[in-house]
Amino acid sequence: MKKLLLLAIISLTLFSCEGPMGPQGVPGEGMYWKYYTYTVKSQDWELVNTADGLNTYYMFVFKNDDITDDLYLNGYALGYLVLSPGTNDEVITPLPYTIHRGSTDSQGNEILWTETFTYDYMPGSVAFYVQYSDFLQQQPEEMTFRLVLNN
Repeated sequence: MKKLLLLAIISLTLFSCEGPMGPQGVPGEGMYWKYYTYTVKSQDWELVNTADGLNTYYMFVFKNDDITDDLYLNGYALGYLVLSPGTNDEVITPLPYTIHRGSTDSQGNEILWTETFTYDYMPGSVAFYVQYSDFLQQQPEEMTFRLVLNN
C-alpha cells in the first residue's frame, strides 16, 4: 500500500501542469447577447433596380442603435428568417436562405424561380433583402426576421 501511495505521489509530481496562467476576464464583464425580431409588411418592401430592369431586388432597412461601432468591429450580428411565425410550424433559418419554387402559368407551362433572402448591417442599422432569380417585380409578402447581436 505504501508503494502505491509513493508511486501516486511520484506520478503526480512528474506529470503535473506548469506554466503561466492564461488570460483572465474582467470580473462582471462577458459576452453581450441581444436579439431583435423585425417584421416587414408587404407594402413596405422597397424595390431597387437598375435602369435596364436587371439586378432587381427588394430591401427594407431598420435602425438599431445597439449595432455600435464596437460591435461592428469586434462582434457580429447574425440574421435569420422566421418561417410561419406565430404558428406551431414556426422555424428559424439562418440567412442567407435560398428556396427554389415552381408553378404553372395559365397555359400549363412550368415556371421555375429561386428566392434568396439576405441581410447586411452597419453601425446603426440592419437591412434585409429579397431577390427573385427571374427578376420579377413582385412585391414580397410580409416577412419576419430575427437579428442576434454578440459582442
